[in-house]
Amino acid sequence: MDVKLGTRGSDLALEQTRRVQDALPFETESVVVETSGDSFEGDIAELGKQGVFVRELDLRVVDGDLDAAVHSMKDMPTDRPEGLEVAAVLKRVHSHDVLVSSDGVSIDELDEGATVGTSSRRRRAQLLRERDDLNIENLRGNVDTRVEKVLDEETVYDAAVLSEAGIIGLELDVPYESLPLGGFVPSANQGIVAVVAMDGTDEFERLTEADHKRTRVVSTAERLVLSRVGGGCIAPIGVHATVQGDRILIRADVLSSDGEESVTIDRRYGIRSYLEGAEELADEMIERGADELLREAAD
Repeated sequence: MDVKLGTRGSDLALEQTRRVQDALPFETESVVVETSGDSFEGDIAELGKQGVFVRELDLRVVDGDLDAAVHSMKDMPTDRPEGLEVAAVLKRVHSHDVLVSSDGVSIDELDEGATVGTSSRRRRAQLLRERDDLNIENLRGNVDTRVEKVLDEETVYDAAVLSEAGIIGLELDVPYESLPLGGFVPSANQGIVAVVAMDGTDEFERLTEADHKRTRVVSTAERLVLSRVGGGCIAPIGVHATVQGDRILIRADVLSSDGEESVTIDRRYGIRSYLEGAEELADEMIERGADELLREAAD
């Protein structure tokens, strides 16, 4: 019997699901589910809850309607339904944010007062920290829709910040400039595709064949920092980890909503003690006031 994989219906979500299917040595069936995040037209933060893109899929797995669900891992809240675990994470290839514009300019080359589109509080704060003259406007929709709005001369957007993984995953031919990790630490697990299933089931064990061990390490470290500091997928917090030989580099960045205040730390740890390292970094972030900034940003 085929394993039923739940997925959102966007082009990017379907592409991610195809990647999961290609990584598995057995047949699967994809089942499209529309989530409340897909149908909501305003600022996602206005919903007042995390996981708006994943909750309906998760509940279908818990209820047994689906065997598993495919998620952009950055959208997954740190608090998960009991028994629902990550069976596999695909290899992360691209994790950076990029600045999309009609002529591929860098952030320094944008005109004074340029309008940049994003629906992310983190990206908004990081943009304002780098260029407080910019006009940041809400921009929602699927990746290709947001790109079209930027390239359309009739819209107000001079540029937009998106995930490089989305641009490349959809093979969009659009000018963009990669944003440096130093100033634009991405969301935890950005660019990582996760497959979740009920722990202890046959389907869970079969799905582990798609798991990429190195990506599992960095994704776990990033989520541990996110959970310990107290941030979520809609908060102005970035966490990024990379494996460098027998070491792991972890970066974390927490900002005020206007970008005027921030706590940023990067540390290297031995790969064998990456969990302890992630906890140590998170505790240092808290000691320096990161949790206070997040509480203020949530008000």
